[in-house]
Amino acid sequence: MEPYSAQVMELLSLGKTSEGAYRIKVAVTHEDRQASYIIDIDEFTYLGLEALRPVDGGRARLSPYPKWDPYHNTYYSAVVRMSGVSRETLYFACSEEFIQAIKRLQQNELPPVPIGEEALGNGGEESARRRSPSRRRFAARASRLAGLLLALVVIGLLALSIPTEGQEDPVRLPGGQIGVANAGAKTEVSTAAAAPVSASQPQKNDAHEDEAPIAAVTADRPAQTQASVKPAAQQAQAGYQVIEVEDDKKFFGLPKEYVALTFDDGPSSLTKKIVDILVENKIAATFLFVGKNVERHPDAVAYASEHGMAVGNHSWDHSVLTKFTPKAQNATLSKTNAAIEALTGEPVTLFRPPYGAVNDELISSAEKLNMKTLLWNRDPEDWNAKKPEDILRYFREVEAAGGVYVLHEDKFTAEALPEIIQYLKDKDLKFAIFK
Repeated sequence: MEPYSAQVMELLSLGKTSEGAYRIKVAVTHEDRQASYIIDIDEFTYLGLEALRPVDGGRARLSPYPKWDPYHNTYYSAVVRMSGVSRETLYFACSEEFIQAIKRLQQNELPPVPIGEEALGNGGEESARRRSPSRRRFAARASRLAGLLLALVVIGLLALSIPTEGQEDPVRLPGGQIGVANAGAKTEVSTAAAAPVSASQPQKNDAHEDEAPIAAVTADRPAQTQASVKPAAQQAQAGYQVIEVEDDKKFFGLPKEYVALTFDDGPSSLTKKIVDILVENKIAATFLFVGKNVERHPDAVAYASEHGMAVGNHSWDHSVLTKFTPKAQNATLSKTNAAIEALTGEPVTLFRPPYGAVNDELISSAEKLNMKTLLWNRDPEDWNAKKPEDILRYFREVEAAGGVYVLHEDKFTAEALPEIIQYLKDKDLKFAIFK
């Protein structure tokens, strides 16, 4: 069985050493610990990343999924900068060398930084926050030049494009604009067009209105283990099985022959549509509902439950619960359970922590309410997609076997869902839901 993996990478700093090496420092939350790493990167990637000044204020989460941009003939990655209630997604061009370094980091092939070693090098390093005025001017010119080039590309594409009905922006570059801050605001039903290439636009995240930096997982957390696979209680659809989490397990992974689709942040006006697509394909998925949204869309909760979907708790208002006291954690989780159970008539047994922020104290609070903590090991970042193809590309590029996918109730996700399901079926994988 494949170990369950849910890594979070936080960009701590970037700089240049006295020897001329370009480096970044990253904190990674592994399955059972958190550690820091220093990675050598090339000048091309460094300058693209530095121009965005991602560590100037707030916290910066580094995407573990670099992608290829055919429009600009380059690889690109992203940093999600979080500050208070705002979240920006910043894109930067990167090299294949950088991508390989990220892969080695994901596979635990790089040595962690020893405790107490804070510098990016052996001394004389140039911090990104303290770079010289000349470098600041160079970075600013590079950023403006990148924006100008992208604007020219967009103008050319606009001249060739044919607007489609229902699309606010007929030209949607894959993954947003490279090297330009692109607002990653997520609403209940995502229909926002791509951000203009000329400006950064921090926006309030309605569905995540209590956004805060992701908390560190405690170092003494037990290693993640597996769940037992039991036959589905409902055989009407027969296209999926129920995975029941054992009482003494905190985390788990799926066997290679299984795959699971999970949907966060609902219910919404799209819940019924998503459920209908699943039912039509004779499979089921796991829905993690937010209490406030349960109040807004009670019929959607009942509809999902009545059609064989697993339903779980995703907090009352999508707050970072690791910042709560145990008493407050119990209160918000209990309130959400009560709202869901009143509509489904079934006890809630699953809990997914908002943003994946989790520690032993929160796990214990969930366990006291007879809930198991459910994370994920595949993240298409569908909330940030500019078109359905962005989501589909992720599914085609990442190994699907054993995957627990975190998806959201967004417009492009719903549009991509039939093709996602067919792609996974063609791989002869068994669909699973969780209890």
